[in-house]
Amino acid sequence: MTNPANVLRVLTAHFFRRFFDSDTVRVEGETLTTVVRALAATAAPGLITAFFLENHYPRRPAWGAIEDQYFFVLYSFAVMGVVAIFQWEMLFPDRLDFLVLSSLPIKSWQLLTSKVIALVGFFWLFLFACNILGALVLPVVTSGDFAFPDRFVAGELALPAATIGDVFRQAYAQVIAAALAGTFAAAFFLALSGILLCILNTALFRLISPFVQMFSVAILILCFLFYGKLGDALPLVLSTPIGWARWMPPLWFLGVYEDILHGSSGPPFAHPMAQYGLRATGMALVVATLTYPIAWVRMRRLAVEGISSGLSRHAWWLRCLIRLGSRRTGEIAILAFIWQTLTRSNRYQVYLAMYGGVGVSLAAACAVDFSTDGSRFLPIVSERGLHATLPLLLFWMISGLRIAFALPLNLSAGWIFRITGVSIRECADAARRWVFLCACAILLLVMLVLTAEEWGFKLLLVQAIVGLSLCSLLTDAFFLGEPSVPFNRARMPGKTNLPLLLTLYLGFFPLFVYGVIALEIHMEKHVGRLLLVSSVALGFNRLARKIEDRPEEIEEEMEGYEGEFQLLGLN
Repeated sequence: MTNPANVLRVLTAHFFRRFFDSDTVRVEGETLTTVVRALAATAAPGLITAFFLENHYPRRPAWGAIEDQYFFVLYSFAVMGVVAIFQWEMLFPDRLDFLVLSSLPIKSWQLLTSKVIALVGFFWLFLFACNILGALVLPVVTSGDFAFPDRFVAGELALPAATIGDVFRQAYAQVIAAALAGTFAAAFFLALSGILLCILNTALFRLISPFVQMFSVAILILCFLFYGKLGDALPLVLSTPIGWARWMPPLWFLGVYEDILHGSSGPPFAHPMAQYGLRATGMALVVATLTYPIAWVRMRRLAVEGISSGLSRHAWWLRCLIRLGSRRTGEIAILAFIWQTLTRSNRYQVYLAMYGGVGVSLAAACAVDFSTDGSRFLPIVSERGLHATLPLLLFWMISGLRIAFALPLNLSAGWIFRITGVSIRECADAARRWVFLCACAILLLVMLVLTAEEWGFKLLLVQAIVGLSLCSLLTDAFFLGEPSVPFNRARMPGKTNLPLLLTLYLGFFPLFVYGVIALEIHMEKHVGRLLLVSSVALGFNRLARKIEDRPEEIEEEMEGYEGEFQLLGLN
């Protein structure tokens, strides 16, 4: 008779590995390396920030110290939220897990218990990694001659000398506050996914989930991007009576931090905000606990019954759009293949949702600024920031799709394109056309936003022509010399050029955005020169087509898939 404890241990280890078992983040056989890299990347910012703050002490103002404490609480909140969203589809066993494990002599309670244990362990691991180093270093950094706030006197913080007890008290306060912030974020998104699974049908859940993930990531990243502006305005934002700040969860746990650190002598906002945080965390945990088993049962039933494709049968508009996008049979097939892959693969949807959320947050951070009039801290629209929205979103979206098409999540479907005689050039052209159409959709959305902001006809004309030119230029640049079937390029260990990616995103990307802003402002003053911009885009497109028109290399590309046929057992 099988020992239940051994079954639980094996299942828990299996489900834990599944959290990292994704071709979007690893190469086959590198699970341990992926775990170490993920934890190191999570832990590093807290350690670096704590050491960086050493230069600000011991002469750091009291509200400056509160701002520093807010960073670590916010970081824990954002990291755990992003981790939960990234594992959105893995919060519950997927269809493969249910179909395979249900055929084994394993009880349902063992599956549920082992998944819960693995999930708690997964969240705890990242919660520990993102908080432990900051909690150890920051109290030591601030302990020198820094005077810890102990009480308010005439509206100012009185600062007695620090002691060893103060150091341990701050470490304890930071551990509790950051742990509660991360726990709330993880429990909130776990509860949100469970609620959506319980109240929505399958088709609607799959339709809504990517948008929920995208906007959730955008909000989390925005909180982080606005840290500097909000941190400097904390005395105004947290002044009593507390207004809209009570709707910002990270500030709740800043209240927990201050309430533990100073007790009754702390700032006035600490205790009421701490109460919000404690109640919200308890509610999130209760809702997650109640909805998880119900969502589990529904996921299991869907795995057995299968997912209905009724939604796709009625997508006649999509078939018409695909046929309008191309007249060649091979391109039509690839366009349909791209759509089916993006809509059916949960991993692609999560990747694109998170990537899109980061892009939306960057665009919003550029377009929105804050003003302080002495008594209020209000958001305002930045005209120069609106100029940055279009190039930022286009670059981000096109580069993201370029990366997505290179993810090897659908290698098993590639053989059909080899045996039907579809050329690699048709596949590459279809991918380029798909990306161009998506870029045009982004352009249309930006134009609608600018129209709502009451931009004039001349400004909109400049945005439209510059935007169309960027759609063409960026698509040709990112897909130049990349003849391959989308989603069917096997990833090879050691082939990722990390320095090149960092140079692209940290070096070229900001220069590109600032350059396009300057170009747009210049074209608004000299509208007649828009023809030159269009000519450059058209000329680069013609040049790219000539460079790629090399039949001998295409034939070599077609012959390079013999190993794939062997893997599939087709030769």
